[in-house]
Amino acid sequence: MTSVPVRYATLAYGESDPVYAQAAMLIVSLLAYAPEPAERVVVTDHPGRFDWLRDVVHIETVPTSQLAAWTGPAPFSMRQKLEAAAASLLRADAPLVFLDADVVANKSLDDLAEGLRAGGRYMHKREFELGSNWRRGNLQLWRELEGRTFGAFEFDPKDAMWNSGVLALPAGDQVLLQEALRLYDSLAAAGIRHFATEQLVVGTVLERAGRLREARPWFTHYWGNKRAFTLEIDRRLASIRDRGLTPAAAAREYALDPIGLPAEVRPGKIAKMKRWFEKQP
Repeated sequence: MTSVPVRYATLAYGESDPVYAQAAMLIVSLLAYAPEPAERVVVTDHPGRFDWLRDVVHIETVPTSQLAAWTGPAPFSMRQKLEAAAASLLRADAPLVFLDADVVANKSLDDLAEGLRAGGRYMHKREFELGSNWRRGNLQLWRELEGRTFGAFEFDPKDAMWNSGVLALPAGDQVLLQEALRLYDSLAAAGIRHFATEQLVVGTVLERAGRLREARPWFTHYWGNKRAFTLEIDRRLASIRDRGLTPAAAAREYALDPIGLPAEVRPGKIAKMKRWFEKQP
């Protein structure tokens, strides 16, 4: 019996060249590691940026007006990511792995795909519990949430912030994404303006629904080392272009030599002091 295909999708839009380079390398890594049957999708307002990948990806063009509607009237977090994921999950009626552009697969995704087909849910990683993290920004967020009702929802101190660089769901879970979007809008209406609101709402909703696990064994989400990854990605893509490699050939090379840089690099004391001085008036 043929397995249900898994849809791997990313959202790449705007005018930033690095975003499109990152999305291209993500697709190459998925070609290297995602088992068949699989569908690779790019949701974008610049379809021409992916001409090289047209034979191996499905390009879904989204107009800027739709992106604006997904973002909402007061953009402060990545609401559009949840909307794009919900639309993609509904359209495919199959398991979905929705990835930020600054993510690459780092090993075979066979176990992840089977977990999704069995009803599992995944996000990149569980970062902290809302009521027990004492970093200043996280403490301030909990002070804004504690004891308040948002629609019919009330946060618990054991609810957690999950990183949503990877958001993987079984078929039929678009109802949970719609629940997360309603919670996002309730927070916005109450004046909450946290930069990671989309992570907060989807992580909380999915964890309460159950069967939520970390996806980081399979993926590198390099938001904390983006400069080094961008340089390496640019180098690799230039080499691919110079040699006229097909996406399939590039994927074979990637499987033999995945990007091994650390996902996150913490700034040292000197770098922290420099940032502090740069922020002073």
